[in-house]
Formats: sequence, C-alpha cells, structure tokens
Amino acid sequence: MSRRIDSIYHLNLAALDARSPRLAAKVERAETFAVELVASRSGQPSAKAGGAWLHSRYDPAEEGRKIASEAMSSGAELVVVLGMGLGYTVRALLASGATVVVVEVDTGWLKALLAAADMRDILADTRADLILCPGGLGLDDYLSAVSPRSITLVENRATTALFQEAAASLREQAGRFMRRDAINAATLGRFGRLWARNLVCNIRTAAALPGVASLAGRFQGIPALVLAAGPSLDQVVERLPSLRERCVVIAVDTALRSILRAGIEPDFIVVVDPQYWNARHLDGCRSPRSVLITEAAVWPSVLRFESRATILCSSIYPLGRYVEERLGPPKGPLGAGGSVATTAWDFARTLGCAPICMAGLDLSFPGGKTHAKASLFEQRSVDAGNRLLPASSASFQAMRGGNPFQAPANDGSMVTSDERLSLYSSWFSRKLADHPETPTWNLSYGGLAIPGMAYVPFSNMLAFEPARGVIEARIDDALATLVSRGDLRPAVERIVGELAQELRRIAALSGSAVKIALDAIGNDAGHVSEALARLSDVDQSVIQSPAHEVVGFFFSSAADAIGTKPRTLEDSLRNTARLYSAVAESALWHAERLDA
Repeated sequence: MSRRIDSIYHLNLAALDARSPRLAAKVERAETFAVELVASRSGQPSAKAGGAWLHSRYDPAEEGRKIASEAMSSGAELVVVLGMGLGYTVRALLASGATVVVVEVDTGWLKALLAAADMRDILADTRADLILCPGGLGLDDYLSAVSPRSITLVENRATTALFQEAAASLREQAGRFMRRDAINAATLGRFGRLWARNLVCNIRTAAALPGVASLAGRFQGIPALVLAAGPSLDQVVERLPSLRERCVVIAVDTALRSILRAGIEPDFIVVVDPQYWNARHLDGCRSPRSVLITEAAVWPSVLRFESRATILCSSIYPLGRYVEERLGPPKGPLGAGGSVATTAWDFARTLGCAPICMAGLDLSFPGGKTHAKASLFEQRSVDAGNRLLPASSASFQAMRGGNPFQAPANDGSMVTSDERLSLYSSWFSRKLADHPETPTWNLSYGGLAIPGMAYVPFSNMLAFEPARGVIEARIDDALATLVSRGDLRPAVERIVGELAQELRRIAALSGSAVKIALDAIGNDAGHVSEALARLSDVDQSVIQSPAHEVVGFFFSSAADAIGTKPRTLEDSLRNTARLYSAVAESALWHAERLDA
C-alpha cells in the first residue's frame, strides 16, 4: 500500500513539475499532513483529515458532480476552488467545460493530497491552475493578473476548517472581487451600448493618434504630482505654483477645473471614463499647454478638447482592442482600477516618475465632503440646492449610497468610506506591492489610510530640487518625436468592414442555433442527440471567431444573458435558445453601427 501511494505521489509531482517547477520544489521539501483514505459506499475512495470528511462517505464522485453543476449554473467565467481534496469537484468542473483555479494554502497539505489520489489529469489540464496562497495571501494578485469577467467560489469544507484564518482571508478576497464584478456588471448593463457607440464614433479619429507607449520612461527620476478631486485637493491648490516647479503635474478630469482656477495648466490631463458627465468636466475649460491622455471609448467631444496634443492608451473595450490589434502598433496599456485616479497613477509610473505624490486621493468623505469645491460634482450640488434640498443633502446621499463604513484615516482617526472606494484602495495596495520601484506618497492627512501608500506632509515635497526646465524640455522632446502615421482611414475602413461581415456571420450562425435548440424540445432522443452535436459545432465556431469578444461585451456572464438556471434538458435547450438569441442581437447591433 505504501509503495502504491508513494508511486502516485511521484507521478503527481512530475505532472506538477511540468506545470510549475517552483511549486513542485516547495511541495517536495514540505513535511506532509496525515490524510486517511476511506472507501465510500460507492466503492470510490473518500478521505478524512483532522476528524473531518473531505468528501461524501457515500458517493464522492456524485457529490462532486452536484457541486460542479451548481457552480456552472452561475455562468461565471472562472471557478475558484478553495481546497482540491481528492479532485472530485475539480474533475467534474473540467468535464463541464469550466476554467478553474484551485487554491491551497499549505505545501504540506498539498503534498498529502498528491500522495492520496491520482491527480495527473487535473494537473496537466491547462484549463486548471493550481496556486499556493500561504496564510491566505495572494488570491487578489492572481485574480488581478488573469482578470476574469466573473467568478464563483467553491469550498472544500474540510480544507477550510483546517485552515480557518487563511480561508477567511481567501473568502474576503474573492468576495471583494465579486463585489467589484457586481459593480462592473451593473455598470456594463447601464452603459455598455453607450461605450460601444462612442468607440464607433471615435475609431477612425483615434486610430491615427499616438500612444502612451511613446512616453514610457521619459521622466525617470522626476517626481510626479497626481491631482485627484477629493475634498483635500482644496488644501493643495494654493501650493500648486511651488509644487509645479518640482514635479510633473498630472490631473484627472474631475480635478481640472480646480487646477485651472488656481492659474495652473497641468502637464498632463487624464480622461478615460466614457460617460457623458465625465466629458462635462471639461466644459468651459481650455488648457493649450497640457497633453491630453485618453482612450478611444470616451465621449466624442473629449477628443476635440483644446490641448497641446492628444495621446491614447490602449482601449480596455473589445471593439477598440480588435481594431488596435489589427492596425498596430499597440498604444500602450494603462491600469484601470475603476477610478480615473488609478489610471493617472499608472500613467505616472509609465512615465518613470518617482516618487509619485497623490493629492486629493481621499477615498473617503472627510468632513462629510465628497469632492473639491470647484469640481463639477460639487458645483452641480450647489447649483441644484434649495431650502428644502440643500447641497449638503446631495453629499449625504453620496455618502450613504455605497454601503458606508468607518475605516482608519492617515491622521489616526476614523473616517467614512464605502465599498466602492475600498475597492480602489485595494487596487492601489496591490499595484504598489507589484511595483516597489515606484514609491508613492499620499498628501491627504484626513483621507483613507491605503496600505503601502505612506502619508507625507507637503513640506517633504519642497525638498525636491526645482526641475521645471527639465520637465518642459522632456515634454518638448517627447512631442517632437511623435511620428505621424499618415492617412489610416483606408486601413481602418477595411478592418471595420471585415469585422461587420464577421459579426453578420455570427448573427446568422446564432439564429440557426436558436432554431436547432427550439426544434429539439419534445423530440426523441436521437433527434436531441443530433441537435446537441450541431449546437456544439456552432459553439466552437462562435468561440473561435476573432469577433467573439466584441459580441460578448454586453454580457458579464452566460447567466446574465440567460437569466434562469436549467433543471431539465428542455430547460437547458430553452436557455441555449435565449443565449444565442442574445448573441445574434448583439452581433447585429454592432454590425449595423459599424456599417452606418
């Protein structure tokens, strides 16, 4: 028996080594746990550890299939499995077509599992990642790197009971991602078609604009001052003239009005939100000495803003990516953590600036305020206020609308933040850990304390050497080297035309899939089997299409398009018809606008 287990362990270890040599080496060095193999009533092996069953004592394979079926019904793009156990659930998920990440927290425990059951099929499957999160740390980083559109969580209860603190941390990280996912899904449902329309309007103009890749590393060693529009920005405005002499000044759109009123034109303005109201932040503003940093999905008027130059980052939206990938070269990516301030920070990092000093980044409501006084948000509240609904009511509603809670501030007090703002804080913490070469300071004394972003007073910045002349010269040099790409309209029209044609092909395929699925309902087994085979062919054709991401942009998940969980084969066929009806509608919608 011991030789058989030892043989299983070494076969598993070899399979793990082929995928992740570093993890395999850690497992080999670890002290193993005690796992007791027990035959279940179905005859399949189950197991116990610490007195708890890892799987059903009756039929572990059937239990795994049921858990997998429930997870698959969520329609999530990625299934996060906390604890592999003997692999029953993971194997069932993979058989159902899922993409999986298995999370373990202890190398000794993983070693015991690899000695208990043959897992080579799981370890070799490229749809399944196995990651180690010691102490429950690191799932955030993984999810940030792979960036799934949606996730669902599956737990092996015995494993999470053995490592309770680590499991709590993993649940919290997954929950934070799912909250972000819920926010993104709601935003997509509300604004997805607007963003696609913006891209269609802008794509021909945007194609010829230079990319932020041309600015990468040009400001090495020069500090950056990134100006967000939180309430503490008002404390910085009066110091801007002296700070501007020492730093590259980068303003987010919401902060621009406050900065211009102080008589300062920022070096760079970052505008990436496609919504109409974000374009309104530029109303009545002109900054001819600033360089506008934006992306192809913004409200079309943004690209007409009076500035020294307009430079684009790579689009995060499928339609923009589709054209950019075929036209080349890449514009250059910038981080998107849900707030324009996250993109502005990543732009400063891309420039090579160090340190990066964040001003107006409160991520909270210090003093009950939501934005700087001159921001459009604040001015609209004041203009709309009256005796029965004063401006303070708008601030109160903004504070109450995002599930507020108390959190530590930089000055040691407690400040009101909310779930949405805490997501931005988590994004900054992860990115700062990923880029230790880019020290980042926070100038907001009363704002939310962001792990990894130390508070420093303004006086520290005055110790920087004046560098305005160097900054201006480097901007001049960067703009002078931007190469005109000439008239790209013929190439763009060709790419857009090919995309519209492919979208119509997908629409036709999807229409046929709807008919196949509906015709199969109530038919005999042979007819249903033939229909399922034909639907599988359609699935493959759509998934392999270069336009599938464009079509799928409107859906945060398959469940989002279907809306109900199947309980019978007929339910599943009806859901297939609903899904392909939605795919056809999306494909035609995009094609008609591209043809316009």
